[in-house]
Amino acid sequence: MKGINKMKNQKMLMAEVSLLYYKKGYTQQEIAEVLNLTRQTVSKLLTTAINEGVVEIKIHNPVLENVDLQKKLQNKFNIHSVICSVSSNNDELRKLATIEQAIEYLSPILQKGNLKIAISWGRSVQSFIKYMPSITTSRNTVFPLFGATEHEQQCFVPNELVREFAKKLDARAQYAWFPYQPENEQDFFLFQRTAYYKSMQEYWNSFDLAITGIGNNTAFRLLNPMFSVNGEIKKAVGDVATHFFDENGEWIETSEKTLRISAKHLKSTGKKIAIAYGNDKVDAIIGAIKAGFVDTLITDEYTARELFTAKN
Repeated sequence: MKGINKMKNQKMLMAEVSLLYYKKGYTQQEIAEVLNLTRQTVSKLLTTAINEGVVEIKIHNPVLENVDLQKKLQNKFNIHSVICSVSSNNDELRKLATIEQAIEYLSPILQKGNLKIAISWGRSVQSFIKYMPSITTSRNTVFPLFGATEHEQQCFVPNELVREFAKKLDARAQYAWFPYQPENEQDFFLFQRTAYYKSMQEYWNSFDLAITGIGNNTAFRLLNPMFSVNGEIKKAVGDVATHFFDENGEWIETSEKTLRISAKHLKSTGKKIAIAYGNDKVDAIIGAIKAGFVDTLITDEYTARELFTAKN
């Protein structure tokens, strides 16, 4: 009985020492002074506590945890893949980690060559192009998903983004030599009959890969008056390549007189890779997935966890 009690008391002492060390943050010397032990005894008790299972040390590998989270999101939203970066809660670091993940994922695909690559616009796409290193590719063609704009922010100038990205890939750039929204109906039909537009339409109807961002419902306010206003726009939670949608993924047309890829072809033609991050993008990401505008989502772990817990 004495032996059993001694063993029990020893484990109780291990538990006390471990609690002070691991939970309370005491140093071994401070524990020795509190419990009237030698520092060597405290060290030995901590080691024995681990060996005998009084203390269990569990290491959480963020990379492995993210792999599990990616699979859960793929199943939840029934999409091809989710690529989730390991990042901090700092917004700038989250952005850089997500962009770096996008570069790592897309570089081998782009290097295969012979691809028709469509790109949209926005800060995520601009950052991806900015940080993308120059790589050697063959027979790739880069083009925008809609006509030219005159917006003062470079991230909303599709032809400029195409130029920069094509240069990084040593690819052919196919520009939209027509406006996104002609001034009047007559000009709209005139541009539709041009060789430039018909050539771009062929690319839109046969693209291999589309790299897009996902705008949230602030995009409409930021880019207005580019879009023709109607009452339905108030229901929008986001857009992909200027195609707006509500929380259920239903498309919301802002104007019939815009020169851009159709929502139907964007959904059904090639592989669609969306880069999006931030808690303010959660509703927009879900809407974009439901609308059929996303095959692969590249995001960060914090946004991914919000997506997983969100009702869809």
